[in-house]
Amino acid sequence: MNSSNVAQKWTYRLIGVSLILCLTCSSVSADIVYLNNGGKLEGTITDQGDRFLVEHRGGSMIVNKSQIVRVEEKPLAENIFPALLRDAKGNADACVEAARWALKNNLEKEYVQGLRSALLYDKNHRMARKLLREYRIYHSHLPYNETAGNNLLYDMGTGFSILRTEHYLICYNSTNAFADLTGQRLEKLYQEFMIFFEDRRFEPAPLTKRIEVVLFDSPTDFKKFALEISPGMAISKGFYLSKNDRSYFFDSISDANPQFLQTKKQLRLEYQKIDDFRTQVLNNSGNLQYVFRDDNGLESRLNKPQALQRLKQQEEQLRDQEDKLLDFYRSQNVGVTMHEGTHQLAYLCGIHSRYFNNPKWMVEGLAMYFESMGEARHDRPGQINQQRLKLFYDSASRGPVIPLKELILNDELLDPDSGCSRAAYANSWALFYYLVQQKHKKLFDYIYDLSLRITDKPYTPEQRIADFEKYFGNISSLERPWRLYVYALPKDF
Repeated sequence: MNSSNVAQKWTYRLIGVSLILCLTCSSVSADIVYLNNGGKLEGTITDQGDRFLVEHRGGSMIVNKSQIVRVEEKPLAENIFPALLRDAKGNADACVEAARWALKNNLEKEYVQGLRSALLYDKNHRMARKLLREYRIYHSHLPYNETAGNNLLYDMGTGFSILRTEHYLICYNSTNAFADLTGQRLEKLYQEFMIFFEDRRFEPAPLTKRIEVVLFDSPTDFKKFALEISPGMAISKGFYLSKNDRSYFFDSISDANPQFLQTKKQLRLEYQKIDDFRTQVLNNSGNLQYVFRDDNGLESRLNKPQALQRLKQQEEQLRDQEDKLLDFYRSQNVGVTMHEGTHQLAYLCGIHSRYFNNPKWMVEGLAMYFESMGEARHDRPGQINQQRLKLFYDSASRGPVIPLKELILNDELLDPDSGCSRAAYANSWALFYYLVQQKHKKLFDYIYDLSLRITDKPYTPEQRIADFEKYFGNISSLERPWRLYVYALPKDF
């Protein structure tokens, strides 16, 4: 679930605009200020009477004129770079060289601009893609940004702490262990998400700040907070809010979760019953018989050794049940994190447009494609999502069956109160999975096309159909092979 269909592929067009602005500006001279103590400063000088204001990339400082020996003019590196790009216009190799020059001069922003400029001229330029990937995954040092952390703490109130990972800023009142584990999961998601798109020649926009995430220890606090935003958010297990670009989750296996706590209490009571009965059997003497009833109410009378063996079996069954319940709550934590974290990345990195009503089947299909990373045996996206596959089967056998055309046209099918949202989500996963596996090039051309859309006009039914069929062909002809492909997938239910 995400709060609205909005994101940031405007970045791809802004690069072209910023290039034009840079290339039309003349170079501005900077100054070298030589001090009478032997030191020197480089920056832009503003005369303030008996002192100078020296401004540079790291900040600014005031210098009394009595401390200065002389001032010389020198172009700053950031003012030289636009001329390098101007000379490189239309030449991807020259743009890469300009980017390398920028990096040598500690101009990270200009470095990325040079590489992305190269890809404007040659989208398959191998070196530009390689360097941009290395920058994003390994060499992008996001600023510490103490203000962002303070703003999060102010917004969330008392009792919260801050955790910074390489790409995430996590505000939490949960346990440290849950915050640390969530940070690790999100970093893994970030890495796989970037690789997923880069391998398909779709360069996500680099981050300029850490991604903000809020973790609640108590589902009660989470729901109270969510209710202030929207009643629909309060029934979720987590959500991404596009207006402030933050995701919100709670710890499903925390003792602050009443449902989880009640489950643990019931399990302890069952273990205690077995222990009490075992003690009673062990303390009894003679040839007594013990009555056991199975789930169907059928009785069996057992002697002492048989009774002890049956109690051991019941204890093992209870332990299996406990493991399954823990797995359920744990997978709920991870699955929601992967799902909403994918929404957040898709909007922040320009995969979905903030300025266009993105088709919900595509938005949710992508998020569910990454949900499989939440399963214990998988750390990569794109595994068969067995939960969604089962719901796909259930909707086909018991209804409602959602025609492919209706799924593409009607975003409201995925609304929680639609009456068929579970089936619509399952169908959206199935469609996205099928297109990745069978028509992946067309799919990513389709996503890229929509990511460039900038309009506040409604996405009409006619345009939805035209856009879909432009890349995937006639909808009626696609429905049967799509469903047959999904039905042939391996299932574990």
